[in-house]
Amino acid sequence: MASEPDVSTPQARRWAKTDARLREALGAFANDPSTAPTVAALARAARVGRNIIYTHHAGVLATLRGLQAQRAKDPERIAGQTDRTRTALLDAEARNVALATHNASLLKRAVEAEQRAERLERRNAQLVQELDRLRRPVPIRTSAEPHDPSTV
Repeated sequence: MASEPDVSTPQARRWAKTDARLREALGAFANDPSTAPTVAALARAARVGRNIIYTHHAGVLATLRGLQAQRAKDPERIAGQTDRTRTALLDAEARNVALATHNASLLKRAVEAEQRAERLERRNAQLVQELDRLRRPVPIRTSAEPHDPSTV
């Protein structure tokens, strides 16, 4: 078991805080296989400069190198994961194209239905006018009255 570092000086406390942040970021890298374990990424995650890691935190650097070596030994897993991701992306793109085609056909049907409804409304108006004309009373002439062709 490692002994606790001496935190009696401000420099030692600062080193301990930086080391804790670096180890926390390193733990996040170990748990997230999609993150590349590089010194630059570790420095960004811990909000420290890269030179600090190289000059003062050799233990963290060694752990990071071990993680890199472990990930390098497992390229088949990464390649399989990449293939699955690529396949999922291609499937999603195909579904997107199919949905776009289906939406276009639905839109075409809706436009055609609206046009048909407008034609039917116009035809209905014509038929209503014709019915009104046909329902008008026709004056009945008596046979005694002379026929006047201008009245019809």
